This record gives sequence, structure tokens and C-alpha cells, in this order.
Amino acid sequence: MKKVSPFIKGMLIFNTLIFALTLIDFLALHDIGKDYLSSETLEVLGISTALPAWTATEGEWQILTISFVLRVLFLLSNIFLLWYLLRKEEKVS
Repeated sequence: MKKVSPFIKGMLIFNTLIFALTLIDFLALHDIGKDYLSSETLEVLGISTALPAWTATEGEWQILTISFVLRVLFLLSNIFLLWYLLRKEEKVS
């Protein structure tokens, strides 16, 4: 029986780790977004003031969301490809 390439196993483990870290990264940034100074946060604290529009950071959050979706799609396809190659190599052996 032919041994599975250590490169394929290593890449599969690495990609799984990166996928998990991407999820954790998004959750952390989401939490930061909840704690960030915003009109909603000030309302909860009972502070009444008008904030400039730039404090909403809508563009940054849109970029983060797009980046997150693209990374997840890339990593899932990469994991699937490595899994497929691993299964194909096992069948050849």
C-alpha cells in the first residue's frame, strides 16, 4: 500500500486550522463591532449625542464581510480538493 503524501496531509491539517482561525477571527471582529462606539451603545448608556457618519464604519464592515466570505469559500474548496486527492491516492494504492 502506497503511503499518503505527507504534503497532502499537512496541507489538509493546515487548511482546517486556517478555516477555524478564520471563523474565530470573524467572531472576534464581530464582538469588537458590538463594543465599538456607536449610537446604539450610547443609547444603552443613556448618553444622547450625535455621532459623525464615519463612526458607523460601514465600508470597513462591508470589506470584512466580503473578505470573510471569500476566504471561507476558498478554504472550503481547498479542503475538498485535498480530501479528494487523498481519497484518489488511497484508491490507487
